[in-house]
Amino acid sequence: MDETDVYDYVIVGAGIGGCLLASHLPDGATVLLLEAGPDARTDPRVTTPSRWPELLGSELDWDYRTVPQSRLDGRRLAWPRGRALGGSAAINAMVYIEGASTDYDAWTAYGGSGWSEAVLRPWFPETTGAGVTALADPHPLAQAFVAAAQKYGLTANPDFNAGDQTGVGLYRVYQRAGTRWNAACDLSEAVTVWTGTEVTRVVIRRGRATGIEVMVEGEARIVQARQEILLCAGTVGSAQLLLLSGVGPADHLRQVGIPVTADRPGVGANLHDHVQVSVSFPIRTAVPVDPASNLGEAGGFVRTRPGLPAPDLQLSFAPMIDLNSAGSFGAGFTIGPAVTRPVSRGRLRLATADPLEPPLLDPNYLAEEADRRVLARGVELAFELAACEPLLSHRRDRVVRPPTGRTEVDAFCRRRAETQFHPVGTCRLGRPDDPYAVVDSHLRVYGVEGLAVVDASVMPTIPTGNIAAAVHAIALKAAADRRNT
Repeated sequence: MDETDVYDYVIVGAGIGGCLLASHLPDGATVLLLEAGPDARTDPRVTTPSRWPELLGSELDWDYRTVPQSRLDGRRLAWPRGRALGGSAAINAMVYIEGASTDYDAWTAYGGSGWSEAVLRPWFPETTGAGVTALADPHPLAQAFVAAAQKYGLTANPDFNAGDQTGVGLYRVYQRAGTRWNAACDLSEAVTVWTGTEVTRVVIRRGRATGIEVMVEGEARIVQARQEILLCAGTVGSAQLLLLSGVGPADHLRQVGIPVTADRPGVGANLHDHVQVSVSFPIRTAVPVDPASNLGEAGGFVRTRPGLPAPDLQLSFAPMIDLNSAGSFGAGFTIGPAVTRPVSRGRLRLATADPLEPPLLDPNYLAEEADRRVLARGVELAFELAACEPLLSHRRDRVVRPPTGRTEVDAFCRRRAETQFHPVGTCRLGRPDDPYAVVDSHLRVYGVEGLAVVDASVMPTIPTGNIAAAVHAIALKAAADRRNT
């Protein structure tokens, strides 16, 4: 083995978590960052904000599919996840939402006081000076949505990150000078980066993670870590890699023929996501979309019933037909209600012991009546908002019969519900006496020394709104923990 194959820290996955960790670990440490996809930071589909739908299903997408969803008419849903430097932040819609303070205060029940909103606050992107800005030239339809929602009776909210998410307004976005920004844009030059590198397992000897087995140009190779291995492969990739390495539910590992290293039943459990429905309308006259538009320019947060600690419904708006597709820019608009605090839980399991075989993904969407009720109300609200001026004047068909009654609305949801691209929870944070905890308060994997997980998979519960800002804070907190020990 070459000396160059030994590093202080080896990081798997170059998404938000991996790139931030790589750039903020202790000074002088040698860091290797492994990424399965290419360096696409100059790809115009990545840099041009309005082109992100072209990336869904492309070579920069892992292109996962769920198992058939019983509550969604048995449909298998596309689950896009980024496969390039920048991870999913290289292919997403760039919306910046920090979430509600109660989201993070709830995490203290799992990870202690170090996970409160007050502790995480200094690590959010806007606080740290990352690339977050207001849209320079909002699309006329986005402005029409905000006006129509206010006419309907929703309050205006000029900044969803100023302490109260309630209301409607324009989103802030991850951009610099009209181009996409993500953590890969500011990756430290001191970091060694291997792209096109498939990771197949963590090498664990006598209870300690000592290295990573990788495939480079078809050749198997082991990279060693002196200090720590940090899994930042996302809610899908990190859980899959733990299972392939023998860390997970013992019965499942035996079923697929993997020797058990650490029996952790929580690995792959607690999978959940924001589920949304696209409520779309063609318009009479197409309105061009600026290349700097992230498409998902506007939105809002609503409580469907009084007394909730935070909104349980997010409304996303885009000047396109269908929030999960690349078609009809400027020729219509979509209002996408999503359940912000889903109760339903699913799981991730291996299909086989082959590391190149996609895992079985079951988010178990809308299994719980509470989620079905919120989404149904969101669909009703979307139709009501689209019937308000000035949105109504833009519509090609001004008289459209919406679904009425729970039976029709539920059927509409079953046919159209999709991911909002925010899966979390498969390696969740928890206390030592919690049998379903995968990582401790410092994100170290229980039962294996020298191994940690730093990405959205550690979230015990999903934040209210888009999750990239929360991952950013988690990663910078984890890096600070390692600099201070």
